This record gives sequence, structure tokens and C-alpha cells, in this order.
Amino acid sequence: MKALPDEVYRQRKQFFDDRAGKWIDMWYKNPKTGKYDKHQKDFERLFLLLPLQRGDHVLDAGCGVGVLVPFILDVITDQGMLYELDFSEKMIEENKRLHTGDSIRHIVSDVEEAPLDDNSCDMVICFSAFPHFHDKARAVRELARILKPQGTFVVSHFASADGIKKHHASCRAVMHDVLPERAEMYQLFKNEHLNIETFIDEPGFYYVMAKK
Repeated sequence: MKALPDEVYRQRKQFFDDRAGKWIDMWYKNPKTGKYDKHQKDFERLFLLLPLQRGDHVLDAGCGVGVLVPFILDVITDQGMLYELDFSEKMIEENKRLHTGDSIRHIVSDVEEAPLDDNSCDMVICFSAFPHFHDKARAVRELARILKPQGTFVVSHFASADGIKKHHASCRAVMHDVLPERAEMYQLFKNEHLNIETFIDEPGFYYVMAKK
């Protein structure tokens, strides 16, 4: 029997709550060095592509434990503001433990109901998160609302769309969480007046950048 949408949502949320305390060790710790440099080159590539600027207001949508926080704050400095938003209370608890400061606001919320003002952010980043959004069309609509005119919307992963699909297939809680096909992604963004300027989907790296 196919799981109902509410059941899928609960299973997904429980999946992330249960793994919050060990998330960074699971996915970002290099077993060879014992350091958290497993994806160092991937992060370097990502932040060369991101048009972040000093003083920007940034929404990290589906932020998890905040693996992007140090990189973002290094660019926007204390003149900017970073909103860390996730639907998993445990992920936000761990994020708060790891990252503090006057330039960070932690928010527990579904991305489809993000409690931020219209036109309030220069950039929205969905890193390793977009497949897990319960209603992707609604999520894009809400995030586009929050984005300032000429603002930047980014979806990124350190895996291809196909790689993510295969990886998630082995886990019941997230087996349905995949990236839309390229044409569907373009349409999702176009519906909200977001123009995709960059689309990269290759082994080990996925990056979509759109402008409002």
C-alpha cells in the first residue's frame, strides 16, 4: 500500500530528527583525515559560483545543521543576515549548538510556510534540501516571494540528480525525494518569474541558479 502524503511527511521529518546529532560526521567527515574536509573542493566550487556579497541577507532553506553557515558568514560578514530555516526541530537545535552570533536567525518551519517578509532576502539557497520539500511548487512560490527583485535563487547538491535518486532509493523515509527533471525544474521556476541562468547536472555536482 502506498503511503499517504501525511505519513510520508512524518517519516521524512522523523528521519532527519533522528540523525541530526550525527549528520556532519555521517556526510562531511573525511575518514582518511579525521577532519571535516571531505567536500572541501566541492564547497570551494560552490562558493565560487554563488554571487554572494558583503552585507547580503540570505535564506538557507532546508539548512539542516548548517554546513553552509561558516562559508556564508565569511562572505556576508556581520553586515549581513543569515536565516537558517528547517522543518526539523532537532536539526535546528544542532545548528544552534554549532553556530551562534548576531548575524544568524534560526527558524523552525516548513519551507512552504517560511515566516519571512516579502522581498527580504538577496539570496535563497537550497543546499541538499530541494528533493525533501513536501510541495515543491508551493516551496518555489514561497521562496520567490521572499526574494528581492534581482535576487538569486540557488539549488545545489554534491551529487547529480540521478545520483540523488539512486542514493535515496535505499531508504523508505526519503525514497520519493528526488529532483524534478530538467524541463520540470525550468517550468517550476518560470511559473514564479524566476529565470534560470545556470544549470549544471553532472556526477558529483548539481547547481541551478536563477534570478528574480
